[in-house]
Amino acid sequence: MMFERKKRYPRTNEWPMVQGITTTLACASVYLYVVLYLGPKFMENRKPFHLLPIIKVYNLVQLVACILIFYMILISGWTTKYTLGCEPVDSNAPHSIRLAKLFWWTYMLKLVEFAETAFFILRKKTKQVSGLHVYHHASTFILAWAAVKFFPGGMASFPILVNSVVHIIMYAYYQLSSMGPKYHQFTLKYKKYVTIIQLIQFGILVLHTLQVLSSSCSMPNAYLYGMLPDIIVLFYLFYKFYKNTYMTKKKNVA
Repeated sequence: MMFERKKRYPRTNEWPMVQGITTTLACASVYLYVVLYLGPKFMENRKPFHLLPIIKVYNLVQLVACILIFYMILISGWTTKYTLGCEPVDSNAPHSIRLAKLFWWTYMLKLVEFAETAFFILRKKTKQVSGLHVYHHASTFILAWAAVKFFPGGMASFPILVNSVVHIIMYAYYQLSSMGPKYHQFTLKYKKYVTIIQLIQFGILVLHTLQVLSSSCSMPNAYLYGMLPDIIVLFYLFYKFYKNTYMTKKKNVA
């Protein structure tokens, strides 16, 4: 199946970091080593770094990037051709070539997102470096590679479209929260809704991905096998986080 995918979608094979999975796994391995061992070891006897100005710039860059990716994907088939149904990858259509490039840029954006964990470690906010956080960043990066390599378009662009909306909301929230105590206090009451939006996202993606099971859907089962387990794991981890952070707290207050 993977060999068939390579033959059918050769246009991405020679793109940077796409040809084989070795580079992607190496990046993910370095990320895990740095955030789970090297970073905490480096900060063990050091004071937290003041990174707020850098984080503000980072949030703004991510916000703009997500808006651009959302808009470009929207006009690359979703306003003219695609529906919410099963849409195979069309390797010959002009919009499909643009979509493939947007898949690659999304893949690169997931690599840049590794910096978020580094910020937590350098600021000694180790509580934020949870299993959910680390798994989410590492697994999403690997899946982004697989999408560029084997499914750069069609219905596989829907998760990027939805995720871009979620990230626009998320980074807008982060940016507002970083603008001072007054804004931070204001955003706190909306914090749980960011997690709720994440959970809704995963629910939508499960329903959308399950269409591959239909006999009329020409997307290969490999897409389902790659996407569905990760979405389910993420839904469970995010729900567990929501339950422990907000539902338990509410019970304690009551």
